[in-house]
Amino acid sequence: MTNLTRGNGESGAELSISGTIPVNASWYEDIYFTAYDGTPYDLTGLDFKLTLRACPDDTTAEYTLSTDAGTLSIVEDTDAGVNRILRINVAAEALSSLDGDYVADLAMRDVSDRVFHWAHGIVSCRNNPIAF
Repeated sequence: MTNLTRGNGESGAELSISGTIPVNASWYEDIYFTAYDGTPYDLTGLDFKLTLRACPDDTTAEYTLSTDAGTLSIVEDTDAGVNRILRINVAAEALSSLDGDYVADLAMRDVSDRVFHWAHGIVSCRNNPIAF
């Protein structure tokens, strides 16, 4: 789905996000977090939310993934021994109503209730011709 690069847009996010999500297939993807010095970034105790909005001015999301809802989870990278993986796990039917381009924002909240805007960009949701 995603391509994460250093952010340079007007959103203030750390990274830019882009890519395509097939809405008629399960969306299962891992995002590995690494600190600036190259060490694994420990996500233990953090909450994440990924929102998809129809247009930039919308204040409500068409679809929200979150650690609270279980569509995002924090997982250990067994090679590094650190909980540095943010796992996206969405069933195919959950996204079936989405079609087109959406504004995506990935945010994190720490144990002190500080919110950090990790990523912002445009993600395309497409119904691809696959079937089982």
